[in-house]
Amino acid sequence: MKVAVLIPARFSSSRFEGKVIYPIKGKPMVQWVYEGVEGSKLKDFVAVLTDDDRVFDTVKSFGGNVFMVKGDFASGSDRVAKFCEDREFDYIVNMQADEPLIDGETIDLLIGCAVDTNEHIATLVSKCDEHDVNDTNIVKVVLSNEGYAMYFSRSRIPYNRNVFKDYTKHVGIYVYSKDALTELSKMEPSTLEKAEGLEQLRALQNGFKIKTCYTDKTLIGVDTEKDIERLISYLEGKNVKG
Repeated sequence: MKVAVLIPARFSSSRFEGKVIYPIKGKPMVQWVYEGVEGSKLKDFVAVLTDDDRVFDTVKSFGGNVFMVKGDFASGSDRVAKFCEDREFDYIVNMQADEPLIDGETIDLLIGCAVDTNEHIATLVSKCDEHDVNDTNIVKVVLSNEGYAMYFSRSRIPYNRNVFKDYTKHVGIYVYSKDALTELSKMEPSTLEKAEGLEQLRALQNGFKIKTCYTDKTLIGVDTEKDIERLISYLEGKNVKG
């Protein structure tokens, strides 16, 4: 079995341009992610995929493996699929470049979740604290009793008509079988995907099952500059929720 961990990293971002190379305690964010991925024991290959010279040069500067994959892609997974077209991988991890607290143990947990259950798509979830439930930058997910994703949304789901406390948030890391990734990349973005701006809804709307794997580790995804403040506070040992 050959496993690739690929990190699509665009410079452009509607909410925080250039965030993937933003310096965090002296290191660009993409380097934090790359070094976290390097700790995986199950990976066979790791690389950053970009379409921007600034990101390419940044990764080269810290000795990372990086490739130019240019094109107008609807999602990071589509960029990953393009790179994988002529490469022999069995499983592919799409690792977001804005998750600087990721580590190899968590990556391996997710890979194992897909391989052990023989599922074609798996993703990571964690507890969503009350202060994050109404934040549209935090993606919420509702799960079946068997741990499969039923729906993802930027909105508060489920609607809390009575008393509901166990909200779950999505962590933007996916593992795909090569066949599933290839098939999905040939499909047009779905209506739900475009409405929410969430690539995983293309899979759900087209009948794919998405197995979820729970982690209780603190992972602070960076969507806005405000998230940088939370991240720095956490790294400096302050009491900040993930």
